[in-house]
Amino acid sequence: MVNKSKILSDLSKMAVDAMGTFSGVKKEVETIVGLRVNKIINKMNLVRRDEFEVLKKLVQKLIIENQDIKQKKSFPIKRSHKFKKKKKKVVKKKGLK
Repeated sequence: MVNKSKILSDLSKMAVDAMGTFSGVKKEVETIVGLRVNKIINKMNLVRRDEFEVLKKLVQKLIIENQDIKQKKSFPIKRSHKFKKKKKKVVKKKGLK
């Protein structure tokens, strides 16, 4: 009985140690993979999310302005009658001779 409990105790100790080791290995692998992914991303010269959002808003604003300008061009403002140039009447004077 003592041998069985000693064997079970040793097995449980080994299992606990193995779990601790695997936990450490897991953290180490996560760290290494994370570093490699960051290195690859930095080499790709990608844009950060905040920079992307700023540019996205700017482009949307410019698209709206461009559409407004196109609309104004296609529908020119008509001048009212007040601003039309009046033709001058040419009056010939019957001369004094």
